[in-house]
Amino acid sequence: MNYEDFKQAFTAEMMVRFGGPGMDIREHQVSKVNQTMDALVFASETSRIAPQIYLTDLFKEYEQGKDLMSIVKEASARLEASRMHAPEVPELSHAFMEENLYLTVMNPEMNRQYLSDVPYEFLEDMAVVPRIRLNDEASFVVKDWMLGEYGFTREELFAAARNNMNMQEYRCFSLSSFIGGFMGTEPEPSPSDNIYVLTNESSIDGASAILSDKAMEKAHAMVGEDFFILPSSRHEVLLVPRSTSLSVRELTDMVVSVNRTAVEDKDLLSDHVYRYNSSSGTIRMLEPKAETPRMEKRAELSL
Repeated sequence: MNYEDFKQAFTAEMMVRFGGPGMDIREHQVSKVNQTMDALVFASETSRIAPQIYLTDLFKEYEQGKDLMSIVKEASARLEASRMHAPEVPELSHAFMEENLYLTVMNPEMNRQYLSDVPYEFLEDMAVVPRIRLNDEASFVVKDWMLGEYGFTREELFAAARNNMNMQEYRCFSLSSFIGGFMGTEPEPSPSDNIYVLTNESSIDGASAILSDKAMEKAHAMVGEDFFILPSSRHEVLLVPRSTSLSVRELTDMVVSVNRTAVEDKDLLSDHVYRYNSSSGTIRMLEPKAETPRMEKRAELSL
């Protein structure tokens, strides 16, 4: 089966299992960070949550040799589990949003459609996007219409989100200790001892740690000096001491090489290198050709 045939066959099987009065099952195109995906949405009249199954991912399983009915059975089980353990969705209000706003960073060129109805600002060439956390596993992006609906100006929205970013917990550790823990061995002395990983507690959208003064101060204390920021993915950044012998060109080449060979498209953030100045609390993008900052631009989020 090709993709269109697969979608029709899968949808027909799910309609047999879950269709009926009060249940609306329909295909929907979903804009996610760095990608657009086809999804099958299950909207029930009795629930405020509409689970969705990503058809794009399931077709990849089919192409890898899994038969249709096995995919249907597994998807049905996941759907049933999500319906039984669906998180409680609170009523949105100004107070709830203010308490649960936070920020993420993404590549704006890869997310033009995603950002088309979202309030966002820039940190150098990265888009800074507000989200609302429902619980440890669920969140959603803020849409433009929500500002007027819940009584926020853009400035108030981002101020509340920035404040919440400094209330989160962050982790900063050496790359060598991470590799040693992953391999289950005691790390040997290596150049990676001077490279550090910065992320948040969940390691999801952890690159947004660079938006937190608290996280950057913690990172500076760990590194011991100002540092270069290498955006290894949306979920973490690497920190290299400014005293490194590597040039900005070499660091940039490292970022580009890793992005092209080891990072999935959905996790890409940027091909550029940035420098953190602890005295001014600024982050600036560096141009490898000139070896100097592109512009003297403060790492403030307001336009």
